[in-house]
Amino acid sequence: MAVSRLLPLRRDALLLARALGAGVRRPKAPFKVTAAVTWVCDQHCRHCNIWRRERGPELSAAEWRQVWRGTKGALSWIDLTGGEVSSREDFAEIAVAAVEELPALAMLHFPTNGADPQRLEQLARTILRADPHRLVVSISLDGPPRLHGRIRGDRAAFDGAVRSYQRLRALGVDAYFGMTLSPHNEGELDSTFAALRERLPELRWQDLHHNFFHRSSHYFENQDMDGLSPDRLQELAAGVLERRGLPANPTELLEWLYLRRVGGYAKSGASAEPCTSLSGNCFIAPDGTVHPCHIWERPLGRLSEVAYALPQLWNRTSTLQARERVREGRCPGCWTPCEAYPSLLAAGPGLLRSRSA
Repeated sequence: MAVSRLLPLRRDALLLARALGAGVRRPKAPFKVTAAVTWVCDQHCRHCNIWRRERGPELSAAEWRQVWRGTKGALSWIDLTGGEVSSREDFAEIAVAAVEELPALAMLHFPTNGADPQRLEQLARTILRADPHRLVVSISLDGPPRLHGRIRGDRAAFDGAVRSYQRLRALGVDAYFGMTLSPHNEGELDSTFAALRERLPELRWQDLHHNFFHRSSHYFENQDMDGLSPDRLQELAAGVLERRGLPANPTELLEWLYLRRVGGYAKSGASAEPCTSLSGNCFIAPDGTVHPCHIWERPLGRLSEVAYALPQLWNRTSTLQARERVREGRCPGCWTPCEAYPSLLAAGPGLLRSRSA
């Protein structure tokens, strides 16, 4: 096999090895980071109050480059989130810096509301020129056209999301729709898919990824909102699994495993696998404040305090103490993809054991 074919495989293998290692012994730096680059959002979602937040301080693109460089190549997976990431004029610069500073980066992902398809296409083209190993973009979609527009406070939201998907797919980007199931849209699985198929005849259920409403005081600021009941969570997860069918590739397998374990989370309120927060992954707010994840409000310090060297915060005594609380299940508990996916990878050989939805 040619060397050019082997190098990308080495990145994937290293990501898996780092995830498995984090499940056995805590590394000196995380292999995955979820980084919110802004709170600014031009849509007003009913299940999320990020759009109500003041913009506040944000790390500059140059400071984010320092963060990536300061991990000394430990990161294999970065989720850039917001707010609406494309609202930052320098967002592409932040993403490109990650690709340039992290030679082992296997996954670069960001979500978007897709409200500006032309700008999103321009951003994707700029990032692709840096030659990322894998660029994944999730386009938020909450229901068929009228419902999606009502939930997001934007009547044109559905059309923008579809056009953004089309433009990204035309570029070869691994784009998919991301649907957060909540009391606002819990009965709209089939109507949402049918509305998408009218515009996208080739769409498969596997192109529509699902997660579930969670509360967070320091991220969503939606701690007073009502969520789904445990029984309803299990019912919805089972319905999505039935529609998707058996997985056909590693990405589909990971989501299948995630959905299969929703029932365990619904019953216990705790992570359905040993959580890797502060063992393999963490969350960074726009001002550089580090938290265990985007659900647990436990600030561990600001990156500006340590010259943007994340490993220094990562190895503080207070961070190790917070990690111990996660390990003992004394955190709020969640089953969001940002934390669940790395935890599933870290579970290793036990991944395929039977778990009901």
